Amino acid sequence: MLLDSYITNERAMILFKNSNEKIYYYKVNIYPTLFGDFLIQKEYGAAQNINPTNTIKEYTTSKKEAMFKLLDILVHKKDLGYLKAS
Repeated sequence: MLLDSYITNERAMILFKNSNEKIYYYKVNIYPTLFGDFLIQKEYGAAQNINPTNTIKEYTTSKKEAMFKLLDILVHKKDLGYLKAS
């Protein structure tokens, strides 16, 4: 599955949005934990800032649940005007 490649320590899905002459980003990454769970890390902010505005960590119990949450995030962000970076 294409989304399986995002469960790694090196690859993140990055979305961008241009609004009010600012560029905003939303970065989502999924990491497997040592205990068999999965960590979904969401980071967002304005591109011109050095540090992110916020980082949110959410744990899921299975890979399938992590993938569904990732898809939900992507659909929601697309509805808000974010586009995937190539």
